[in-house]
Amino acid sequence: MDSMTALRRSVALWAFMGLVGIPALVFFDPFGGWQWQPYNPVYDQMMVSIYVALGICALRAMRSPLEHASFLWFVVLSSLTHGTVMLFHAVTHPMYFGHLIGDVWILAGGLSLAIPLWQLGRSDDANAQSGPGA
Repeated sequence: MDSMTALRRSVALWAFMGLVGIPALVFFDPFGGWQWQPYNPVYDQMMVSIYVALGICALRAMRSPLEHASFLWFVVLSSLTHGTVMLFHAVTHPMYFGHLIGDVWILAGGLSLAIPLWQLGRSDDANAQSGPGA
């Protein structure tokens, strides 16, 4: 699979998760790692609204992801920082262990965008340097 196909699939997955997956997981909390304890519905609504906005933006980015590279790099960096913070809390506070399932997977989601973005950026740089003006 080429990098552009991988990137489009990853953006589509982010769109789906933001619009459907994360809201459903927060609402049903099947693994015990999607709702913060003590339960606060206002916090859940705030988190879901952020991911729905991310999903809407990802829908827009699916057709031409490189035109939305800044947004996608934001998703990468925010996912890596969010996942890292939650990994720390899940490992150091036993009461948050469920967040290994609920939040830490976001680290992998961030990498699913970062790897093809980086590969496409590197290939674009190489093509630009060996182009007609080089």
